[in-house]
Amino acid sequence: YLAIDNLVQRTAVIESGGASTQHAAEAVIMRKETLTTAEGLTSVKYFAEEGEWIRKGAKIAEIYQSGATKTEEHSLRRVREQIRGQLKTKLAADYGDQTLKRQESQLIEYAHALELLVRGNQPGNLLNIERQLQSALSTRHSYLRTKFSGDQTLTGMFNEEATLIKSIETWTNTRLAESDCLVSFYTDGYESMLDADRFETITAAEVRDVLSGAPPTSTAVQRGRTPVLREVRPTGWYLLLMSRDQGWKPVDGQTYKVKLSGLDNLVLDCTVTASSRSGNELLVRMTVTGDVKPVLNLRVARAEVGEDYVAGLKVPTTALYRQGGQMGVVRTDEGGVFVPIELISQDNQYAIIRPLSAGALWEGQKIKVF
Repeated sequence: YLAIDNLVQRTAVIESGGASTQHAAEAVIMRKETLTTAEGLTSVKYFAEEGEWIRKGAKIAEIYQSGATKTEEHSLRRVREQIRGQLKTKLAADYGDQTLKRQESQLIEYAHALELLVRGNQPGNLLNIERQLQSALSTRHSYLRTKFSGDQTLTGMFNEEATLIKSIETWTNTRLAESDCLVSFYTDGYESMLDADRFETITAAEVRDVLSGAPPTSTAVQRGRTPVLREVRPTGWYLLLMSRDQGWKPVDGQTYKVKLSGLDNLVLDCTVTASSRSGNELLVRMTVTGDVKPVLNLRVARAEVGEDYVAGLKVPTTALYRQGGQMGVVRTDEGGVFVPIELISQDNQYAIIRPLSAGALWEGQKIKVF
């Protein structure tokens, strides 16, 4: 066995690596978000997808409250069908109206532009074309009401249509985006408690309540309303970290690398804005400059916080060799050369090292494994 071991030399290849001081913490996520609620909610008609990025002014949803009934909606469709039937007959006998022809040509032009934009065959702003089309339809509708104002039957239908629209609108909230945002229809009840405006004032006790899953407190007004959707600013969010690491002494303005559980492939750049310690518990407030979408529906997570990253070389721990009280590794060239090293960090499998003599070791080089 000794002969075979000498003939077949076990080796490893040096890799690049690094290490940093790690701190463990529990994280609470705060976002720049606006919550929309409704009283007496009956139904919601959505115009955006979950997690979709939309522009300011875009329609997100139509929210129907308890006053709106399906009967009124059916009545409105019935009256409009009757109006279309009456207008079709009257316009067939009056095909020489130039004003109406211009209006219809404009409508066709807007509709064609909308179709090309939706298909991706023409650049433009979908919201602007939609508004132009709605404005043209409204102008045409007003003109027709005026043109046939002497027809009592048609006038009665127009009046009934207007009454039904007003009644439905009273109980309908059309939600338009207040700013460029991401949309989410999932809520957890902590939106008001963890509003971004409270980032500097929220207490350690409140953060502990969120981490423990305690039900959020709400006012009487909030209890009477149902959460419907959130509008979340796409960039810039916050972390509230609770840690029992006595060795962690964060400094305001210091930047850390943070990993959150469940997002192992994402490394966040976070900056400390404030920290306070009470007993053996530390509360750290951090701002995050990255995209909020990965944490759009995440409220709490375990966090690994790294600082003082040190670059080095990565080797198996079995390659570490002590000679004359000095830790080092043995290169395979020239029959075996012992190279003294500085041990930066190690775990059960690998060590991060640095040679005491610059250039004595490098990435890709072979070393002995013992």
